[in-house]
Amino acid sequence: MAAWELDILIPTARFVFSVEGGAVDVLPEHRSPEAFVAYRRLRDRRPVVGMTTFPNTVLLRGPLTVVVDPGLPLQNDPVLRALEACGIPAAGVDLVVLTHAHLDHVGGCAALPAPVAVHARETAAPYWRLAEGVLASRPLERLDGTAGVIAPGLEWVLTPGHCEGHISLACETQHGVTVLCGDTIGPGRAEFDAMTAAGPGAGEMLASWRRIRDWAPDTIVAGHLPPFAP
Repeated sequence: MAAWELDILIPTARFVFSVEGGAVDVLPEHRSPEAFVAYRRLRDRRPVVGMTTFPNTVLLRGPLTVVVDPGLPLQNDPVLRALEACGIPAAGVDLVVLTHAHLDHVGGCAALPAPVAVHARETAAPYWRLAEGVLASRPLERLDGTAGVIAPGLEWVLTPGHCEGHISLACETQHGVTVLCGDTIGPGRAEFDAMTAAGPGAGEMLASWRRIRDWAPDTIVAGHLPPFAP
């Protein structure tokens, strides 16, 4: 029997818009990563192009009730309503876990009174000031080192590459061994599938991908991709 039950409270989505001649156009495509590809193409054709991105917001129910990556500030009410649909009031959440402290993962914490777990390295990052404004009244649980246990059956490891304090989580769910890896993988998965990281931080990213694979996951839930089997 799985130690944890996983639900996607808010699935990942990308909303791409452009401005031209005083008019705003919204791209009908909202899936990720398809909308990201369309966004990159649109930037070559339009003078003003923007994108709002939701991460996968995950509910884990087991020894604790845990929300992972509540998302953007505008997701506060949707997250609360999604929890209520699962029979959980805001006060019923025991812990919020952030894979990292970028605002598109942190903003939704404002509606949840629970303590927030985040790696200590994130609290030293330049973007922490934005996160700190949202988390000012929340007790913080700073994770230190390179690995640990958040609750029985829920492990974390440090998986830098996207940012220094990025963590990934692993637990047994109804989908088998499940890894929640935030933005360690993305915006697409081709490089991860081929294990061919590129760019200045390629070595660090590749090491993080290997650590994810060490868990031998049956299911991976990345920040901005639909859940997939590796």
